[in-house]
Amino acid sequence: MVAMRSALIRAKSIVALLRGEGEELARATMSQVRGWHPETAGVASDAVVAADRCFAAAMREFGRQVEGVVLGWQGVAATAGELRALGAQLTANHIGAALADIADALADAAALARVCAIVREIEGDATANGCVIGEDGTIAAPKADSGNAVLDLALQACFEVQASALQARLLPLLDCAGETDERVGARLAAAVAALIALRTEPQGGRRSALVTAILDGNAFLPEDPKALTALWESLSPADQDALFAYDPTIGNRDGLPVVARDFYNRADLERLRAAATSDLSALNSQHPDWAREQNFPDTAHDWRALSLWDADRALARTRLAGYAAVTTAAATGESGSPTGFLLSVDDRGRGAVALNNPDAATNVATFVPGTGSSLAGIGAGVGRARALLDAATKADRAVRTSVIAWYGYDSPPALGSALRDHYADDGAPALDNFESGLRATHDAMPSNNTVIGHSYGSTLIGVAASHGNSIAADNLIFVGSPGVEVDRAGELCLDGIDPAHNREHVFAIADPADPIPEFGHFIHGTDPTDSDFGATVFDSAGATLNLPLLRELPIDPWAHGNYWDTGNPGLRTQGEIIAGRYQP
Repeated sequence: MVAMRSALIRAKSIVALLRGEGEELARATMSQVRGWHPETAGVASDAVVAADRCFAAAMREFGRQVEGVVLGWQGVAATAGELRALGAQLTANHIGAALADIADALADAAALARVCAIVREIEGDATANGCVIGEDGTIAAPKADSGNAVLDLALQACFEVQASALQARLLPLLDCAGETDERVGARLAAAVAALIALRTEPQGGRRSALVTAILDGNAFLPEDPKALTALWESLSPADQDALFAYDPTIGNRDGLPVVARDFYNRADLERLRAAATSDLSALNSQHPDWAREQNFPDTAHDWRALSLWDADRALARTRLAGYAAVTTAAATGESGSPTGFLLSVDDRGRGAVALNNPDAATNVATFVPGTGSSLAGIGAGVGRARALLDAATKADRAVRTSVIAWYGYDSPPALGSALRDHYADDGAPALDNFESGLRATHDAMPSNNTVIGHSYGSTLIGVAASHGNSIAADNLIFVGSPGVEVDRAGELCLDGIDPAHNREHVFAIADPADPIPEFGHFIHGTDPTDSDFGATVFDSAGATLNLPLLRELPIDPWAHGNYWDTGNPGLRTQGEIIAGRYQP
């Protein structure tokens, strides 16, 4: 609770820092922007998230202790104790949801970092050219005074054009800063008020009419991520918790703020793990001898029953392995390491983990794995995401970057399955919606978003950006690709980008010894590294054969996974693209 109190005090100080006491401006002033340090809001957001997680863990332990006490306790007192504990847990959930709102609002404030940086760049350009910037962002050109009337007239016209161009860039940024400032301040005030209200109404008060209608089946949450974002941010913590109780998988919905997704997915993970554990226990209870590997059947019919039973047990164990892996992958790291956010998890082997909060980042990258990727192996994807994050941070240490390991589709289980298109066709809508959700929940200026597809993951991205689809990303990187289901980069659709300029936004890399690009394009279309495809191609490290029998071959099966190895120039280039610093 001390950590939580400290985080809330810090949150209130951020409100004062961003807004200024008593100020109600739609457009931020130059003095405000000069004094803002949005990165502090990002640090405070992470602190509130950490405090919220500690509080949630303490309440889960409280629940376990109460369950142990009342397990053998009967009577009126036992029932009253149980009800009191349930009430305390509900209040704790509301507190946690309010803290998640505070953390999310602070993340939105942190997203102003890019706005402030560009404003300062424009101010520097204006000063260097002798212009004067007013508090309201208007820019006055310098006076031409060469002594030659004709020359001064021409120079003055040039100065005015230059000042006008700078002002046209500056004013929308100040509008964006002011609007974000007001919205963040209002959300923080509402969240703090909700916390205070829980003192007198610990159950959270009355539900809103809309949430009541949803719970009664007379209304539905919007499917559009942008509409869902707007709705969610208007709800009280009690309303949000009511929707979670109605649909425990709500954290998987694209359009929920990242902090809220993490908060509810971590809570749902407990339910998923308990369900898988219960299923496994029930299966073991059905055939205790078989579970102990004793008294196996002696008829074909019973062997078939054994096979089906064992397959069900394997599925339950796989689910448990996936939940264990995603728990580890999304764990809060040591001081100085990126904070993990659980963006999705389900009972079908899919999930997503972000390193750092995408809602607070200037640069956001999504890593899409290929064949054989499962939730149980998400640790490998998070390891590659960490390598990409480190590379992007080296390319630009001045801004915050987030990298996501997205295991949100059913990947081909083996190489033979990877010859089929339907895994990409089926998974493309989920990736498109996920990327649209990242856009919807990111406040202030849009982040620079990159989607990286490895192997079959690149095929999935190709489908998500073609054949009538468009992906909400600024850059695509195809890594070790077997083909992306189109023959030209110009056939790919990136939101807001003219396909004629796709070469500047579509990148490809293939290690010379990687066998997948060499043979895969016969199935999934032109190799993206082919000059006719029209992508910007960059280099990998080359072959690293170590086995005597393979040294003379032009391929190396291990090359397919070396694109994120330390020292690989391809990793450095991927980091530069993510950071928006790549220069061909």
